[in-house]
Amino acid sequence: MAYQDLGPLTIVGQSDSQYQWNPFLLGTGWDVLVSASTAKLNGIVLSGSWPSQAKFECYQISLDGPVGSSVQMYRNSVPWNYVLQGWQNYNDPQQALQILNGDEIRFAWNFAFTSPPYTASGGSNVRPRVTMWLRAELPVRVQV
Repeated sequence: MAYQDLGPLTIVGQSDSQYQWNPFLLGTGWDVLVSASTAKLNGIVLSGSWPSQAKFECYQISLDGPVGSSVQMYRNSVPWNYVLQGWQNYNDPQQALQILNGDEIRFAWNFAFTSPPYTASGGSNVRPRVTMWLRAELPVRVQV
């Protein structure tokens, strides 16, 4: 199978007071919501953009967050994965995450939201960040 690399999409965490769906700390935890609508918001998106393809996949996810945290990941409000160490890469290339253009991918940390100033990765006050590496299957060309 041949793929087109769509590049990375990096989004930073927000307080669950905006979303109200963090199962660990409802209203007070850290969340990252990745969707076509949030991927257009300035200040939340650090780099990349939501693909225009109707169907694509995420083959690698890089997580950063408070040391000692864990993350629950959802695809369209259904649990997809639980990542014990919410500050390290999550990857299972054999189980790439299939995404449709209208899907929402959610990440919820089991640490309470904190205010700035934020420190670098591994510091004492890390703002969560998710980088999703995206690709789309290239159409099969029929030769005549």
